[in-house]
Amino acid sequence: MARIEPMETGLVVWAEDNATVTLNYLRSFGLRAMQLGVPPGVDCGRALPEWKTELADSGVVITGAVCSYAGEDYSDLERVHESVGFTTPKYRAERIARTKEVADFAHSLGVGSVSCHIGFVPEDPQAQLYRDMVELTRELCDACADFGQNFVLETGQESAAVLLRFIADVNRPNLKVNFDPANMIFYGSGDPIQALGMLSEHVLSVHCKDGNPPKEPGSLGSECALGDGEVDFPAFLRQLKQMGYTGALTIEREEPNMEKKNADVRTAIERLKSWKAGAGL
Repeated sequence: MARIEPMETGLVVWAEDNATVTLNYLRSFGLRAMQLGVPPGVDCGRALPEWKTELADSGVVITGAVCSYAGEDYSDLERVHESVGFTTPKYRAERIARTKEVADFAHSLGVGSVSCHIGFVPEDPQAQLYRDMVELTRELCDACADFGQNFVLETGQESAAVLLRFIADVNRPNLKVNFDPANMIFYGSGDPIQALGMLSEHVLSVHCKDGNPPKEPGSLGSECALGDGEVDFPAFLRQLKQMGYTGALTIEREEPNMEKKNADVRTAIERLKSWKAGAGL
């Protein structure tokens, strides 16, 4: 597989069973780097042969695989707590198995990391849920390590301080962070630039996503086009440069209206180009 340039612009693209459709969507923006989202409806075993064939000599770089799960609901904080990741026991066995399946699929494509939202990590390290999350994260780290991969936590649902303690308690060298500054805004979990600095030694990848804070208690913030929300992206890029970050700048835009989504992705590409030039990148 080809390699990316430091801070090359990429895109989160959710996989179709048809690899050609997925890769052509990425190329339509003039990009070659992507995080490959693997939704629950994709049969990894059935999809793998075509994906291997289409990726060969394609020039596309998959910088990481993103795992999502059936039944996740991001409509408000209560539903996030109940349905996202591994916080609710009834989902754990199925989702751990699915994460291992996606890791195997990604490994077969030469992808070195698997990320997901594991769910809210409690602030109290003595809470049973906290201990459960530590143990299952160790299991997933060890499964990824068998494939030579990193297991990567999506940020935002807890503060940087809580996440730092959690990483230390899991105590696995292949546990990393995918830093999403907009999630910090959505969940009211801290200043994104400060949090990025605190987590810097653990950051393997980043999302370039923007948004605004919740309008009322119990709700989530709202996503918007890059540069139209509360994330200070010039400062974000300066912090990444200071950290010596060399990974991709992966645009994420979750918007059901495809015409608007595509327009916002193009806006993000142009704005990142301008901000990178301003930061000397």
